[in-house]
Amino acid sequence: MTHAPALYEAEVGARFDRLQGRFKESVDREDFRLRALREVLGPLEGRRILDLGCGKGRFGRRLADGGAAVVGLDLSAAMLASASGLPRVRGSARRLPLASGVFDAVIAVEVFEHLPGLDDVLAEARRVLRPGGLLAVIDKNAAALNAQRPWLPALLVKAIDERRGRWMYPHGGPVRERWFRPGALVRRLGTAAFTEVDVTFLLGPRESDRRIFRSVPRARLLALWTARVPGGAIHG
Repeated sequence: MTHAPALYEAEVGARFDRLQGRFKESVDREDFRLRALREVLGPLEGRRILDLGCGKGRFGRRLADGGAAVVGLDLSAAMLASASGLPRVRGSARRLPLASGVFDAVIAVEVFEHLPGLDDVLAEARRVLRPGGLLAVIDKNAAALNAQRPWLPALLVKAIDERRGRWMYPHGGPVRERWFRPGALVRRLGTAAFTEVDVTFLLGPRESDRRIFRSVPRARLLALWTARVPGGAIHG
């Protein structure tokens, strides 16, 4: 039982190593996820930020361009090899090889969905953040509708595609991408002793031309959860 998370992580890391060619090395300056991060982070100059599950460093580099001191961490050696321009650390989000209380913010962009569990991850994020530090998580909303077929739940389309072999992980394998109910993750963050917990729903480019996504934010695929470590005054 105690080895299950490590084995899970090993499979995730190996999968990203094998498929690293599928992933982009840069992100547009006006990407809607990047805009959302900049808004919640505030002024970047001099801020120390941990890019958790940084992949090829595309979000971290953009934040570094704005003056932040960004450290990227990832399980996949192949992904990290392309994360040039950032200080990089290979490691687990469950056991961060980093000192306590040194970061103003921790970001995780579509990373939580690949983790074996959240308890250790949230505890570690809280540990490395300074008092008042911000955790910003962008990930999949389990209550979303499908952008191409908005009469269908996105989770249903995902399940069908998984069976057809069109997803990140093989159907029936040891790893499966997890999505999150917005309110459930808000409560989880509160239980992990974060404060000022909030969630907003991000309007993606595939959703912007459909009225339902413009008028019903909870139908959107990606959500941004934010939470702070109690104490301090690091608000951007």
